Amino acid sequence: MPFHRRKYHSLSDDELYRLLVSGSERERNDAFDELYHRHSGRVFIYCARILGDQTSARDACQEVFIAFWRSVSSERVMTNLRGYLLRIARNICLLMKRNDSYITTTEFEENLVETENPLGEAAIEQNELAEILAMALELLPEHYRQAVVLQCYNGLTYQEIADVLGVPLSTARNWIVRAKAHLRTILEPYWQDRSSQSTDEETNQMNIQHQKHHG
Repeated sequence: MPFHRRKYHSLSDDELYRLLVSGSERERNDAFDELYHRHSGRVFIYCARILGDQTSARDACQEVFIAFWRSVSSERVMTNLRGYLLRIARNICLLMKRNDSYITTTEFEENLVETENPLGEAAIEQNELAEILAMALELLPEHYRQAVVLQCYNGLTYQEIADVLGVPLSTARNWIVRAKAHLRTILEPYWQDRSSQSTDEETNQMNIQHQKHHG
């Protein structure tokens, strides 16, 4: 890592934001680069889970950081930059979903599925589970989906989620509890099917072993 990068890497979000406000042009650019490197992955994951596909998520992620750059102000006291970025991301995702030309898709993990998967069946099952979860999230009411994505994929606390969504703490907590209950209901048939398949496979394997032993 270059020396100047190490210098910014050691700074907190609040310190980097202050450089955005009052630093030199070089300092502002480097501080922004560090913040982008630090938070863009989390913002992208949030956008992908809300919008449902990676192409739209990339566009949204870029818009988030453009909006953030334009919003930098000496009058703003920045105490939770991660939450602030996710609030911007939420607003941009909502605007994109309201756009008539935007079509929601649940194929978030599609490009991760390879024709010949080098990791074998376990990786295929993991992709299958990712697609099932993406579809289950898409079936949730919008406010439930936003709340549970912020907790499960972005690691926010209940209070941070309440701040991002602009609702009371008790409301954010209730939305997450209900969202998880909805997800359990949606995914229950899948788990039951998987359990049944596993039992059938074990039975077949036992029969094969029995035939070999007595053949």
